[in-house]
Amino acid sequence: MSRTGRSSLLLSLLVSAFVFSPLIQAENVDEYGENIEHEIIILSEHHHQNDAFTQGLEMYNGTLYESTGLYGFSSLREVDPITGGVIRSKLFNDTIFAEGITIYNGTIVMLTWKSQVAYVFEMENLSEVSSYVYEGEGWGICFDGNYFVMSNGTSSISFRNTETFEIERTVSVTDSFGNLISKINELECVNTSAGPRVIANVWQQDIIVVFDPSNGTVLGEYDASHLTSENNHGINNVLNGIAHSTGSEFWITGKNWSKMYLIQMTNLSQAGEDICVSSCNVGQDSISSGRGLMTITVLIVGLLIIFFRRDDMPVGGESVETGNRHDEQPKPTPPIQEDGVILDD
Repeated sequence: MSRTGRSSLLLSLLVSAFVFSPLIQAENVDEYGENIEHEIIILSEHHHQNDAFTQGLEMYNGTLYESTGLYGFSSLREVDPITGGVIRSKLFNDTIFAEGITIYNGTIVMLTWKSQVAYVFEMENLSEVSSYVYEGEGWGICFDGNYFVMSNGTSSISFRNTETFEIERTVSVTDSFGNLISKINELECVNTSAGPRVIANVWQQDIIVVFDPSNGTVLGEYDASHLTSENNHGINNVLNGIAHSTGSEFWITGKNWSKMYLIQMTNLSQAGEDICVSSCNVGQDSISSGRGLMTITVLIVGLLIIFFRRDDMPVGGESVETGNRHDEQPKPTPPIQEDGVILDD
């Protein structure tokens, strides 16, 4: 092809890219304009004890109950939500790594990480009254009115008998495309106008997900990165702890955070569309599709430009190194808790 012909082809492609780009964007805006927005709105900020490695958070009759983890530092606390002050606490010996808690019939049920025991305490004085045993790890727990709903650090959620703690059924938490969402942590069971929902932290992610307990499908995803950025001063100081206050209002905090927040979670009862939390493939939503078309156009133009530049180079000429490090990769995700590496879920 002559230089003039190549110039005409390049010009045509550039014009096409500019002409069709607005149309592609408009199509995506129209399709996603009606999508449900799930947003965290901060209503107030409050002090939180930064020595609390928060594992579970529950509100009952205006008071917060909090479990904290780590061997030798685990505790169960009653906390004033306004001041963040500890009203009373119960410390555990160094064989117990406390995990999530829930309120049930005037008692507090507290999981343990690897001990495979759930302890039951009287709310009035935090004295131990009974216990349950289970297999595997304990992470988060809530009571949905019929069952204990429990997470174990995977995508699997078990629904347990309140008398025996035996598993009645399980679901796997997945996004809209069937991708399993692992590391489900602290749980909070709520009833909405659209039916029951389970709200969950995802360990080491700045998101809160809401899923349907009947099938595990995620119906909403909330970005909490604006909160973690104010408190996250270490790999273990992650978002964790959700306590339902009233309506769409919740108390949330994190491990060793200096703040806790009263927030509103918008559109809690409404389901979002095409929610992709992990392992998303190209083409799973129309935004990716539209961007894909633009990417192809840009790539074609880029290849033609490179072709032009190559033809213009003298015989035997060498291209100039750009200095880009193509071997650079993002830092790997820290391995799931090992002794001396990451402290816990």
